[in-house]
Amino acid sequence: MARSDDELSERHYRKVLHEPLAPYVVNTYNTLTHLVQSLVLAAIFYVLTTLPPITLLIVCNLIICLTLVIFVWYIYLTTSQYFVIRASPFNTIIPVTLGFTQVALALNIDQPIYIFTFFLIPVFIIFLGQIVDNILKDSKPMAFEIWSEHFRELGTQFAQDMFDEYRRYQKVGLRNGILGIILIGLLTLFNYFFPLNLTIKGYISFIAVILIFVFMMNNSDMNDHLNKSEKLKKYGYKW
Repeated sequence: MARSDDELSERHYRKVLHEPLAPYVVNTYNTLTHLVQSLVLAAIFYVLTTLPPITLLIVCNLIICLTLVIFVWYIYLTTSQYFVIRASPFNTIIPVTLGFTQVALALNIDQPIYIFTFFLIPVFIIFLGQIVDNILKDSKPMAFEIWSEHFRELGTQFAQDMFDEYRRYQKVGLRNGILGIILIGLLTLFNYFFPLNLTIKGYISFIAVILIFVFMMNNSDMNDHLNKSEKLKKYGYKW
């Protein structure tokens, strides 16, 4: 049974919406991210095979490490579709350095809690560096030119509205990154200075870090951001 013109048009528009704006950049970034995060997972499993008897606190720290891998992987996979500028050496340094700090975090899951949470700080700082770099690159005229070319069949206004929402999403990510650094910093200071049993502080830190990740995941979903946009609702598309 042949599809109607409307069905074909809808399928075509959805294809445009879900295709990466710069396939080479996206494929390169995702390949590098997969490689680096796989090494982080390998480090986590290595630590598990070399640790003394595993305690509940170590399990909590392990969950944090795995949650961080999921968080980083998900953010890259959902936002790299909109990367439009060719990667620079800095863009290679960021994922690799991020992976290095995640490995350092994994290797310290059995250390005093203030040491463990301290290694979360550079993770957030490096992630913030990625956001700032994207914001600076997307401020160049070439960025919007690529957006306009990609979405030309959906109209110039749609391209502009999409670009504006992506830029707003970046600012939300910047705010979340700064907030994450502050909260993890305060948590580290609490763990170091507050006179409380280390195990209890470990459980408190676990709950606090998971809540921070939940908050950031809920505010870092690019597709959810686009679906909630008042500017884009009038077009009737779903991401």
